[in-house]
Amino acid sequence: MSETPGWTSPGSPEPAPGPSETGHSVPPAPQATAAAAPPPPGPQPGPTPGPAVPPGPTPGIIPLRPLGFGELMDGAFALVRRYWKTAFGLSLLLACVLELVQAGVSWWIHVSGTSLEATFSTYYTLPLEMLAGMIATGLLTPVIGNSLLGRDTPPKEAWAQARPLLGRLTGLALLHTLIMLGALAVPLVPVLLLTGFTAEPALLVLVPPALLPMLWIAIKLTFAAPALVLEKQGVVGALKRSWHLVRGSWWRIFGALVVFQIAVGLLGAVLLVPGQLISLAIGGGPGELYATDTEAALSIGVTAVFGVLAKTLTIPLTGCLLGLLYVDQRIRREALDIELARAAGMPGHYPTRTTTPVPGQYPPPGA
Repeated sequence: MSETPGWTSPGSPEPAPGPSETGHSVPPAPQATAAAAPPPPGPQPGPTPGPAVPPGPTPGIIPLRPLGFGELMDGAFALVRRYWKTAFGLSLLLACVLELVQAGVSWWIHVSGTSLEATFSTYYTLPLEMLAGMIATGLLTPVIGNSLLGRDTPPKEAWAQARPLLGRLTGLALLHTLIMLGALAVPLVPVLLLTGFTAEPALLVLVPPALLPMLWIAIKLTFAAPALVLEKQGVVGALKRSWHLVRGSWWRIFGALVVFQIAVGLLGAVLLVPGQLISLAIGGGPGELYATDTEAALSIGVTAVFGVLAKTLTIPLTGCLLGLLYVDQRIRREALDIELARAAGMPGHYPTRTTTPVPGQYPPPGA
C-alpha cells in the first residue's frame, strides 16, 4: 500500500488487443507465427500512460504534499545542511550544557559511586535530555516553517521569532518531562518495589510492559512543541493539539520515529567511538572506579568533547524530523498544503481535494 495515498500515479491501462485477421478456409501453419514479418524500424508505440499527477509545488526544500518516510528523512538532513549555522549554533549550546552535567555526574561516580551506579551513569541525565530536546524542537520550528515557503532564516531572525515564545516553550518542556516521568514511574515503581520485597528477580519481566504507557503518551505528545510555536498555542493547548493530531496515526508516527531514532543513534554512536577508545586507553572514566583522579579527569573530558560533537549533530536532526512530521500530519488531515501554497504565492495547484482545511483556526507555518 502506498504511504502517500492520493499522490501515486494510477496504473497504466492495458493496450487494446489488435484486430483479428480473416483468412481462407485453410488455417495458417503453426510456423506462421514464428515467421511473422519483423516490426518496422523506429520507435514502437507503447501503452498509453495514465494521467500525470502533479507532484505538488515546492517553494522550499520539500514538496507540499503528503510525504513518504524516505522524503521525511531526506528533508531533515537537507534542512540541517541548508541552515547549519542556525541549527548547529543552537544545538552546540544545548550539547555543552548536557555534557557539562554528564561530566559532573561521571566525576561524582568516580569519587563516591558504586559499580551499579557507574553502569547506569548515562541514564541519570535523561530527564535533562528530554527537556533539551523539546526546547530544541521548538526553537528550530520557525526555521522549518519558513523553509516550507522558500524563505531563509538567519540565526538572528530565528532567535527573534522564537524568543517571545521561549517562556511558554520552557514551561511546555518542563510539563512534558514531568508527564513522561510520571507515566514511567506509576507502573514501574510498583514492579520494582514488589521485586525488592519478594526477592524474586523473575518479576523483572514485568518491566518492559510497564514502559508501554510512557511510550504511548510520548507519541501522542510528539507535536506539542511545533504546535506551540507555529500555531501560537498555550502550554496546555499545545498538548491537546498534539493529542488530537496524532489520533488515528499513532502507528505510522511511531514507526517513523523508531527508524529515524535508530539511524540518528547509530550516527551518534559512530561519533562517540573515538572518544571511548581514547578513554579506554587512558584508563579512566566513571566505569573505572579505581583509576587515578588524573586519569578519570582526562577520560571524562575526552568523552565530553566527543559527546558535544555527537549531540551537536543529532539534536537538530531529531528536531527537524519532528517538525516535518507535524507538517506532514497537518497536510494529511487538514490540507495544509493548500494554505502553504497560497502563503508562498503559488495558488491553483490543487483544484480538487477530498480534505478541506480548517478555516482560520490554525495558521500555516511561516505565514
